Amino acid sequence: MSIPKMSEIIASGRKPEEGENIACEYCGNIFQYSRRHKNKRFCSPACKGAAQAEKSRRGPYSVTCPVCGKSWKSPHPRYVLCSNECRAIRAREHNMKGKPYYLTPEDAVRREEMARYESEIRRGVGRTAILADLIKQYVEKFPSNALQPPAYKPRSKRHAETMVVLRGDLHPGLITPSYNIAVFRKRMEIFTQSVLRIREIISETIPLERLVIIDLGDNITGQGIFPNQPWSTEETVMRQIYHVAAPAIIEQNMAWLSHFPTVVEYTVPGNHGKTGKEHPEEANWDNVLSQEIAARMENIKHFAFAENWNWWTYVDIYGWRFLALHGHQIRSWLNIPFYGLVNKGMRWQGSMPERWDYLVHGHFHVAFSFPWNNFEIIGNGSLVSDDEFALRELGMASMPAQQVFGVHPEHGITWKYTLRLS
Repeated sequence: MSIPKMSEIIASGRKPEEGENIACEYCGNIFQYSRRHKNKRFCSPACKGAAQAEKSRRGPYSVTCPVCGKSWKSPHPRYVLCSNECRAIRAREHNMKGKPYYLTPEDAVRREEMARYESEIRRGVGRTAILADLIKQYVEKFPSNALQPPAYKPRSKRHAETMVVLRGDLHPGLITPSYNIAVFRKRMEIFTQSVLRIREIISETIPLERLVIIDLGDNITGQGIFPNQPWSTEETVMRQIYHVAAPAIIEQNMAWLSHFPTVVEYTVPGNHGKTGKEHPEEANWDNVLSQEIAARMENIKHFAFAENWNWWTYVDIYGWRFLALHGHQIRSWLNIPFYGLVNKGMRWQGSMPERWDYLVHGHFHVAFSFPWNNFEIIGNGSLVSDDEFALRELGMASMPAQQVFGVHPEHGITWKYTLRLS
């Protein structure tokens, strides 16, 4: 009885037994089967190498070139073009698709422009700008008469003030033990009603002539920013923007517009919205979300959107200047951000193009404020609870909160509330 080869045993559908004699696929020598090397087909590495070398030397194959019709010997049956000339002809035919092989001036300009767009998209620079242009062209906008501003009737003779709402670190796609999209929508509703309640209380003694919204970024949870992100997000970026974040923010804006004569919105991008680790700041999904909101609300007469593509922006209220940024530019010291905030704040006071009085930021998911020298630092909270970042970096439990305050023409910030949203 002949000794079977491993390929024959596998073809028969049975499994070899421990210690069974197997014939080498190359030389025919006998070796014993072991479950430690259950796929072993050769008696030695030399036989395995010789078999692979012989397999690679198979051929040549007789083929006919489809371009010139020449019969020739090919090392592989898929290599059918006999020369570089024939390969160049086939490539031109494939690219031209039957069209004359020349470019008109219009085609040349179009090809150059498309090449530039493709290059910008690959570098991440023009991606959000191109998306923003498409949004402005095709988004369905509210009609100009969709909402009428309320009549401004001050109840006292005191100076009118401006109410400022800090909104940021919404993370609508993030999942924690106590946070998801359903919780996000519920907390946004609480946020909306809390601001209106504060407005009602303040308006009893102080006239409020407008509302300023400062969006501090991280209103979209991107993808590919950190390794386990795909397992901690509930929706893709596009669904977050168009099905979750944009509808909720627009609904909130419209609710506030019904109670303020004028509403102005400023935005800065965060770090979780970046399209990639190596991409620049402006290549950010937060910017796409902002453009969607601005385009939808473009026709609302008493709503203004301050377009911004930079990592920071100035907000001027009665001459009091607020430097707004997300906050990931600030390094912590011993996992505590306050030293970094003071250090960067003093540096920015001397290096920024214009003077400012208040530094407002998000990122750290904890609401706080404190004065330093001749400026004040205001940190906004987040909508997220049971947040691992705040616990790991700051050692603090994340309390869902956002900040709201009033600005007086002569005295700056005169009142401030931290809205608890859990």
